[in-house]
Amino acid sequence: MGVYIRKTDEMPGMREALQKLAGISEFEAYRFFDDFAGFHKEYDAYKVIHPEGTLILKKTDDSRQAETEQKIYRMCQGLCVPHFYGSSDGYMLTEYIDGTDLKSPSNAGIRAAGISLAEIMNAFPPGRDYDRSDSERDLAYKMKQTEYLCQEPLLLRAYGLLLERLGSIPLTLVNGDLVPINCIYTGKKVYLIDWEYGGFYPYSYDIARFMAHSGETGKETYRLSAEQKQLFVQTIYDNLNEKPDRNMFERDIRLAVLHEYAVILRDYLKDPEKPRDEVFGMYYEKASELARELLQ
Repeated sequence: MGVYIRKTDEMPGMREALQKLAGISEFEAYRFFDDFAGFHKEYDAYKVIHPEGTLILKKTDDSRQAETEQKIYRMCQGLCVPHFYGSSDGYMLTEYIDGTDLKSPSNAGIRAAGISLAEIMNAFPPGRDYDRSDSERDLAYKMKQTEYLCQEPLLLRAYGLLLERLGSIPLTLVNGDLVPINCIYTGKKVYLIDWEYGGFYPYSYDIARFMAHSGETGKETYRLSAEQKQLFVQTIYDNLNEKPDRNMFERDIRLAVLHEYAVILRDYLKDPEKPRDEVFGMYYEKASELARELLQ
């Protein structure tokens, strides 16, 4: 079914926030839901329809994530992100983007997504002297998490290549959760939303996350063919103002994809009694094949 909205009762503090941030007192609120790939999600995000238009009101109880997202929206005004109108009492008000996500994208949507990601990377060119504190914490976390790979020597050796590279890989502004549902395609442009996990991290992270959980077997969460993945990577590279070495660019992405696979495998490998189901089998096969390629 995918993402849908349902009219909802007014939430505590919603009216006050809308009045303070936009002078809105008359409105209808619709909550976002998602039923996809066997999962049901309810989002603390609301489509607010008022006499003069439509906005998005988002609530978060995590002050650090809210601060991160608001900071990034301010940094990126004029880029491929929704306009940010302000925040109040745990709510954040942004522009409503009328479009569809990229769960099952067309080639035009993929091309637009690549252009948008390159736009962010051009605004925050990889290799500049950004604060590496978030990236260093991320590396320390990844190094600690390798314990679950101790019984998987192939995966451990390949993952070690990622850890070695992360110490010096160029950073850029990264969304942190750039899955296809966080890419809204208007028919002309893709807007990147939900930046609460964002920060300055390795440039390959968003590219890899967008592709890693997509495929064409019907088992993956999202739909993306091998040709579309190539189109996505090629479009990003073609639109970068400062192009890195192409071989290193593609290798960095593949290393980051390996991490995405390893995250899924972690819960299985940490718990020997957890059944090895179809999801485990798919990701284990993908991770093993990629590890062998990286180690050649």
